[in-house]
Amino acid sequence: MSNNVPNNVVVQEETANNVNVYQDAPNSVTVNEDTASKVVVNQDAPNQVVVKLSTTAGTTRRFVYEQSTPSALWTINHSLGGRPSITIVDTAGTVVIGEVTYISNSQITVTFTAAFAGYAYLT
Repeated sequence: MSNNVPNNVVVQEETANNVNVYQDAPNSVTVNEDTASKVVVNQDAPNQVVVKLSTTAGTTRRFVYEQSTPSALWTINHSLGGRPSITIVDTAGTVVIGEVTYISNSQITVTFTAAFAGYAYLT
């Protein structure tokens, strides 16, 4: 998208965790979002635009993994990218600590001392 008019900032989120900023038209900011996370553009000072993640409810990207069969090794494939934070709970809702290994930007393994079923919450 390009209007070829000076002094416009266009923010396009074309892939997760990648924001490109283009200057195109006077006194206007356009945000095009193609992924699940929201972006809010705040103009904090003249001639300066700061891009911040939205603080409204529902904007945090998260992934919930269910381990339905008891296991001491959980392999979690996710679409969040990078190394998300992870919280593990058993089926009773008790937080369980395990050894987390980031295999790649889309796979995590968690090793526990005993097998159990539960949920992993990634943000």
